[in-house]
Amino acid sequence: MFSDVHLLGIPFHNVDLSEVIDQVKQFIADGTPRQICLGNAYTVSLCWKDLDLREVLDGADLVLADGMSIVWGGRLIGVNLPCRVAGPDLAEALCALSEQFGYRVFFLGSTPDNLAKLKEILLKKWPKLQLAGMYSPPMCAKLTAQDNQMIFNELHLTKPDILFVGMSTPKQEKWIAANLKDLKVPVSVGIGAAFDFLSGRIQRAPLIFQKSGLEWLYRLYCEPRRLWKRYLLGNFIFLSHLGAAWIKLRLRSSK
Repeated sequence: MFSDVHLLGIPFHNVDLSEVIDQVKQFIADGTPRQICLGNAYTVSLCWKDLDLREVLDGADLVLADGMSIVWGGRLIGVNLPCRVAGPDLAEALCALSEQFGYRVFFLGSTPDNLAKLKEILLKKWPKLQLAGMYSPPMCAKLTAQDNQMIFNELHLTKPDILFVGMSTPKQEKWIAANLKDLKVPVSVGIGAAFDFLSGRIQRAPLIFQKSGLEWLYRLYCEPRRLWKRYLLGNFIFLSHLGAAWIKLRLRSSK
């Protein structure tokens, strides 16, 4: 298992995408249910008031830096992470892996229409991909026990190796953690908006925005009403804590 580092009290694993893929193959071979989380500046900012989310990240089998702010912010205070592992990139890499090794994948989240489009896109790109199933759960703050049982039944029937969950943060992370043993899936990963990027419903930021760490700005431009709080307030909280940590580090080093 890979070592982890802590950024502002939140654990992240020191891995790149190729290492994540190798680890996923080991998880599937082992068969024990595992959870992979992705964290960005918004996720970190939530953890300071949402102790349940922090506990989920502490217990996850892999926590990946889904944002250049995590990578660059970490380096600023002496926490080294090799690179960003973005949700859409991870999902694509896992689909390619699944086609190659015959793994079965299941997509849980989004709307029925978007899932239908997603299926079309996925099978066009990876014709031999084994789609175990797709399911659009009710849009609500918390799924009921009956909702969960329907999902469990579908998963037990279709037996996927990888479960992609797109319910937004922190709902998806908490839901996976709370139900991990009942899911009986070797690898479960919350990928949020990656469902929309993969289906083409939302256009991903140009590569120059991704590499410069400004993908969040592009998304804010595209969906200001929905995302302003997440990016403006979340980034402000993250940068405030990061600045305080940097000042403390400088003061210690000057003594």
